[in-house]
Amino acid sequence: MFKTIKPLALAAVMAALCTFAGPASARGADSVTYTVVSGDTLHSIARRYLKEGATAGQLQRINRVRNPRRLSIDRTLRIPRQMLKYDDVQLTVDTLAGDVTIAGGTPVKGRVLSVGQEIVTQRNGFISFVGTYGGRISLPSNTTAVLERARLYTLGNTLDVDFRVIRGRVNATSPTLEGQGRLRMRTPLATTAVRGTEFRVAYDPQNSDVSLTEVTEGEVQVAAGNESRAAPAGFGVSSSATGVSEPEALLPPPVFVDGNTVQTGETLNFAFEPVSGAQGYRVQIAKDLGHNDIITEQVVDTETVEFAGLDNARYYVRARSISPSGLEGLLSLESESFLRKRLDVAGVAGEDLLFDGFKFTWTPESGGSATFAFQLWLQDAPEVLLFDQVGLTETEITLTNLANGKYDWRVAVAETDPEEGLIKVWGPVQTFNVND
Repeated sequence: MFKTIKPLALAAVMAALCTFAGPASARGADSVTYTVVSGDTLHSIARRYLKEGATAGQLQRINRVRNPRRLSIDRTLRIPRQMLKYDDVQLTVDTLAGDVTIAGGTPVKGRVLSVGQEIVTQRNGFISFVGTYGGRISLPSNTTAVLERARLYTLGNTLDVDFRVIRGRVNATSPTLEGQGRLRMRTPLATTAVRGTEFRVAYDPQNSDVSLTEVTEGEVQVAAGNESRAAPAGFGVSSSATGVSEPEALLPPPVFVDGNTVQTGETLNFAFEPVSGAQGYRVQIAKDLGHNDIITEQVVDTETVEFAGLDNARYYVRARSISPSGLEGLLSLESESFLRKRLDVAGVAGEDLLFDGFKFTWTPESGGSATFAFQLWLQDAPEVLLFDQVGLTETEITLTNLANGKYDWRVAVAETDPEEGLIKVWGPVQTFNVND
């Protein structure tokens, strides 16, 4: 269950969590509660849980306590979060790629994000943080966000993490939090509060007047305008200055056609089956199966997508369907794995005056331990291979005593991969004439 309280000083409505079972329960976005036990006084509570400068007298006024030395057992006290003693929660850079800055500088793996620092990812820039509380925050490309708060209060070992999304998307995964712990994602239009779930928040002020929340696991509470609404797993909501939409079922993921394959061409090409109701797709490539280390992505409005510039390696590709409302859908349970192995060969044929024959030469795209295959046939009889040689280690071959005629030929480059075995790519078929 959740409860939302609107701060009067802010245009954006802040959400908080409502009552949970346990020694303390939340009564507002900026307060926690404490249940009095035997032996408690306001002074002892202040010594244990309040930070320097916060006093028992303040607690007495906030809670209208007549005698600070005599408290009824099981009485509930409200304590503003800003008064609580806390330790900093660390969010550490785990993965990053492309053009990313933190506070204007270039981050490195292992850097700790400080409160108030702005994170910016440009096109094909990605970064993720792991928290000491066990969660993960990921910022894909074209995103700007600020860490507003990262605390672990002494009272109840209570977590309080707060991100402000200025533009773009932030993906969050959180374990189930104890007591009154919370993780919030805020845009200028809405606040999403969770206690243990996986969700995404998106806001694009240049192209839309709504904020989007998509829930893939658990449940979140979204507040905007004068409304607060729960969104369960598999649903999303859009928020504006006037309120929160009814939950909309997220679209299923597209199914790739031959996604688990070897990509040997100059560019990477993927195709997937269309999803009914989708107006587009977000396709991402990562270095890891969990897609924590994303390296590139594209948003397309067709069922095909092309990527360029990836080095030889094994990668993982996944896609989400995008509905007309802008909500991005569910992900498949597993990413499609594929091997990027750039293999190609270009050849030329010419007369070899030294040996009175024809010399065929080729240049492979890749180096290393490649071998080659060579085939030649008369154009009028393609089913009869006059030469069919494999395992060649040189990049040329000379043939003599060729009869007059029109010939086709081609050459292949081959490499052995530990997982895929032998990978062979044929170059284009070429033609030459032999005349006396």
